[in-house]
Amino acid sequence: MEIVNIWYGTGEMAWLSNLAYRPFTLRDKRYVSVEHAYQTWKSGEFDRVICNRPWQEGSKFVGKKGTRTDNDWNIKLMKALILESFLDPMNEPRKWSFLSLVSLGVKFTHTQDKGIWRTKFPECLYEVADYLDNAPEFTIPKHAEKQLKIAEWERQHKLCT
Repeated sequence: MEIVNIWYGTGEMAWLSNLAYRPFTLRDKRYVSVEHAYQTWKSGEFDRVICNRPWQEGSKFVGKKGTRTDNDWNIKLMKALILESFLDPMNEPRKWSFLSLVSLGVKFTHTQDKGIWRTKFPECLYEVADYLDNAPEFTIPKHAEKQLKIAEWERQHKLCT
């Protein structure tokens, strides 16, 4: 089994990184990368300051609103955003390249990360690949939008911690 490490900073499969230029639209806003959208929404609320920073490929700006982690919300959000990015028509070639790697049985790693994403990021990629591989195209809903609506409903009903 071939091991494929993903790390933008060293150029290791940088095109699969959450920092890579893989634009997509969510809630009428165009995001430059998965990281752009993740940092904008990771608190469970839209962070206008972070969203409006000068994002480009490789950028990472961390907000001050915190990270919502109850019930692995942040991990579910990351998966949903990765999926959304691959569903954007502009990213179709990358989606097929990604799925080709998965079909070859490679093992994704994220070894330089010192936090939860060391294991969670590769897990997110495998789950997204499994979903893309097994769901008929017409059944793929807007997962990120669903995740954000859950956060709004919970906030309105004071279920968030």
